[in-house]
Amino acid sequence: MALSNYMNAALDRAVYRIDPEDGLIYGEIPGFDGVSAKGKTLIDCREHLSELLEDWIYFHASRGIPVPIIDGIEVPIRDVF
Repeated sequence: MALSNYMNAALDRAVYRIDPEDGLIYGEIPGFDGVSAKGKTLIDCREHLSELLEDWIYFHASRGIPVPIIDGIEVPIRDVF
């Protein structure tokens, strides 16, 4: 549950824009380098972001790389592993 709270808080910070070249929705989460996605709809883009964010968190946590604290929520490493 704590991991999903963290992910939701991170996703709430996502910013979206329409790419004028292809018309797709582009989204990224500030402070999470490399977590960006495109989708035909906002929902598609957010789903892709969610998947990438989860992978990003697992990658960082598995290597002991710190992740940002968001709204007082820390990554629950003990729940991840």
